[in-house]
Amino acid sequence: MSSSRTRRALVTATLAAILPLAACSGGSDDGKAAAGGNGAPAGGKSGSQTFGELPAESGTPKDGGTIDIAQQPGAGPYYVLPIVPGAFNSTYVTYQFQRLMYRPLYWFPEGASPKVNPALSLAELPEFSDDNKTVTIKLRPGYTWSDGSAVEAGDVVFFINLLKAALKKNAANWGGYTPGQFPDNVMSAKATSANVLTLKLKEKYNPEWFTADELTSVIPLPAKQWARASADGPILDHNSPKNAEAIYTYLDKASRDPASFATNPLWQTVNGPYRLSGFDVTTNFYSMTANEAYTGSQKPRIKTLNFRPFTSETAKFNQLLSGNLTMATVDQSHVGQVSALKAAGYNVYGAPRMGFNFIMLNFKDTTDNVDKLIGQLYIRQALQHLIDQPGYIASKGMYNGAAAESYGTAPASSPYASDTVATAPYPYDPNAARKLLEDHGWKVVPNGATTCERPGTGATECGAGIPQGQTIKFNLFHRSEPQLHSAVSTAFASEARKLGMTITVAPKTFSFLIQNYNVPAAPSKAGEWAMSTWGGFSTTPYPTMTGTFDSKGSGNVGAYDDPKTDELIQASVHGEDRQAVQAEIEHLRTDLPVLWLPNAHTIWAWKNTLSGPQDTFAALPTTVLTPEYWYLK
Repeated sequence: MSSSRTRRALVTATLAAILPLAACSGGSDDGKAAAGGNGAPAGGKSGSQTFGELPAESGTPKDGGTIDIAQQPGAGPYYVLPIVPGAFNSTYVTYQFQRLMYRPLYWFPEGASPKVNPALSLAELPEFSDDNKTVTIKLRPGYTWSDGSAVEAGDVVFFINLLKAALKKNAANWGGYTPGQFPDNVMSAKATSANVLTLKLKEKYNPEWFTADELTSVIPLPAKQWARASADGPILDHNSPKNAEAIYTYLDKASRDPASFATNPLWQTVNGPYRLSGFDVTTNFYSMTANEAYTGSQKPRIKTLNFRPFTSETAKFNQLLSGNLTMATVDQSHVGQVSALKAAGYNVYGAPRMGFNFIMLNFKDTTDNVDKLIGQLYIRQALQHLIDQPGYIASKGMYNGAAAESYGTAPASSPYASDTVATAPYPYDPNAARKLLEDHGWKVVPNGATTCERPGTGATECGAGIPQGQTIKFNLFHRSEPQLHSAVSTAFASEARKLGMTITVAPKTFSFLIQNYNVPAAPSKAGEWAMSTWGGFSTTPYPTMTGTFDSKGSGNVGAYDDPKTDELIQASVHGEDRQAVQAEIEHLRTDLPVLWLPNAHTIWAWKNTLSGPQDTFAALPTTVLTPEYWYLK
């Protein structure tokens, strides 16, 4: 996110100055104080920005030992190559699995702050010139691959060449792809020396966006080791598109074979603090061993990380409570037992992740005119009026106080968000929902079948494509674990039923949902689902929704298509006005590409025998792990 040195300094200083570091404030045990003692709004808003407090670093660092970390149920990694197809793309794959082995060009966050972290980045902040159409990137000296060879500018070019080859085969081959953006917008990428890379861009871009949202997705790859089309083939010139395609095809195939993840020599060349040492394809258990050759700012002290799979949140929590896990997330249904965890010797801390939560709407589901119904803003508004965020947060059957109200794409902590970002544009109000339906020609039949009586496109009619007698029926697939998703979905369906709308809820695993109920990644299944909820999106530091809610975004799971949003995203991406992204945030808050849900606290518990710098634990709610800084006391 920068252009010249002046702008770069402006960006980093501004983020540091504006962003409130939420790590050391807010709630307390069991979420009670965090939510005003009984879940009531604290400071006028329901929920809190943090859950508990971070412990200070303690003890004497020492080398060695093993820690056991719980995986999220049903969310194991199934892809290694850091060009992740949309069907495999999740924070558990990219942030928690791949980043331990393959470091991005630019790392974020820095502690709890959503900004680029210079200490963990492979390159100095970029310099922009030529009206922001030339980007010069200087790699920091000293970083090497595990075989001792240097991480070079050519490794960045290798990533870009492979990415282009992947996208040429299929746009779904990179979950972060938006047509026209990276790498389409790179006219040329040249390693002008071993440690300097020059990108020539086709257009000028907002440097802040280009760095935070584009360059943080760039992962240097080991060209001198991987640029081959078979295991025993020669090293190829990856600048040749034909060669790049052959190399990508080989690496992609290997990356889809979990049984060989830990034994394939390919994946043993890493530049991160850990390397894969075991992977059980039956259970999805995997282990990582410290990369003794790691040349980052902190050599890993802990020898082995075991990532243990679970089939349910309850099973995971019971293992945590029994002391059989070093660390794990604690879902909202177990918040009431945090005191027991602390008594068992755990630290507990949480905060809303850097992102937002929602019920996804599928604008491409034509079954029984779902697309026509969801396409009407007044129906989306009516549905949003049925979601009682303060009530959900306070409920012991849902968030148990461990969440914050959220009505948009940027968290309240974002320096780009307005002061009203946590204020509901369509607050819980069933009467308002009923009025919207009746004002648009529907006969509302509580607990029956509400039908369209006035078809047409007038201001008081049902809307385009909605025939007389149409009912309102949706299916809603929710993540099977944690139980929170079931409770939220059921409560929402119950409210809808009171207005004669039928919402049928059913569970699916997280992996199933992101692989199948995702219009860009699985267009053939677009007619199978109307709504889904799986836990939300994580965002990059500059919170534009390019790629997510623009009409051509590969991450536009529900195929939302709104010209005004495209226009605002265009301004966020290409302009230099920092406020441009705020206008985008405000528009999406009210146009409802999704239905907003509370942003749940991502709560972690870790044994008090594990310690390290406070910032490394403050980053846990963002789902990013930096275990190289941790040690067992």
